[in-house]
Amino acid sequence: MKSVRGLIALFLSYMIFHGWAVVIFVLGTITGNAYLIGLGTAVILFWFGPGTPVIPLIIVTALFIKRYLLLDKKHRVNLREKWKELNQKMSGD
Repeated sequence: MKSVRGLIALFLSYMIFHGWAVVIFVLGTITGNAYLIGLGTAVILFWFGPGTPVIPLIIVTALFIKRYLLLDKKHRVNLREKWKELNQKMSGD
């Protein structure tokens, strides 16, 4: 993820899972719309809750975006092995 394509992929995957809720929350706060504030808060709290694998999901999605959408052929990553590795790190085994 040290390349420009890697950073773009990481940003896009963050926006897919969590970033849009932050944007909705900020827009709701600026406009004073309680519905947008509630929606953004609910999604943010859901992803910050225990048992939600948001970090592994973001990283694996970023690897997928980098490899298949941004057509990066330099770094081949086996997504299944990376997913298992990230789950082991998150569970503390």
